Amino acid sequence: MSAVYEKEKLAYRLLDGETAKRLERPGASLRYSVLPCSGEKAGTVIFLHGVASNGSRWEEFIEGTSLRKAFDILRCDLRGHAASVSSRQARLEDWCGDVEAILQAENVAKAIVVGHSLGAQVAVNFAARYADRVCGVVLLDPLISEALTPKALQMRAKLPYLKVMERFCRLGNALGFSRRLQNQDLRAMDAKAREKIAAGGKELEEFIKEYSSARADLKYIHSAVYLHDLIEVGRPTPAPESITVPMLVIGASAGTFTDAQAMRQWVNALKDGQMAVVKCAHWPLTECPRDVADVIEGWVFKRFAPQSAAQASSN
Repeated sequence: MSAVYEKEKLAYRLLDGETAKRLERPGASLRYSVLPCSGEKAGTVIFLHGVASNGSRWEEFIEGTSLRKAFDILRCDLRGHAASVSSRQARLEDWCGDVEAILQAENVAKAIVVGHSLGAQVAVNFAARYADRVCGVVLLDPLISEALTPKALQMRAKLPYLKVMERFCRLGNALGFSRRLQNQDLRAMDAKAREKIAAGGKELEEFIKEYSSARADLKYIHSAVYLHDLIEVGRPTPAPESITVPMLVIGASAGTFTDAQAMRQWVNALKDGQMAVVKCAHWPLTECPRDVADVIEGWVFKRFAPQSAAQASSN
């Protein structure tokens, strides 16, 4: 892996062969990267991260995935996160527009859109708004409105308070109050988290507490942006009948924020939906990365590059 990400002002490392890109958009300067496939191209996949996160969330997955053999890979810092600086608060509509702009800048007519948590909310909204730019969508433990657990519903009930707190934080920013943020390397954080997961017991409880802690997240993201992320991820999910493209939904077995059975009912209402459940709480890329990779790769190759899948399995 290269360390040129500092030179390129990215918030994550570039993998070998990956190129940093910059795209100016109204109210934002976007940073993303492109990794060309190593074989005959079958399409393009773009990966979107979650709340208080950045493009490093997908580093480990992309480095090891067989998708690289047949698909160009795009990943980014969403507007307002890490290196993608924004002069105003971002809404789902802005993030969807940014994804469309990145695809346009890279001359990609259609892409497979993969998102986790907030990224999943962006992905499902992108599918509803820009269906003509989408081959398929993968949602990783999305916060589907109809599938929220009592814990998640309690959090959603606090949205009016979050909006007040966000306005207070933005006023402070306007008056010159701001914090210096720590660099967030999610791959390194995941390595330490897996030690706690393997230990189980109190160590496992500590992992769940840390990874769902606002105080921990706020080391890496400004308060106003973090609060607005929570507000946006809490917006109602598009109705399943508004989604016309193929969609894979990967749910979490533990049901920290969503109930897998309720989510399956939502998926069954899709025109072309499929669901898988992996053993985790809410952070599948941390807790069970290989299981996630197997599910995503299997679905993508089967639906969009069956010949490439056969070639990959024979190598």
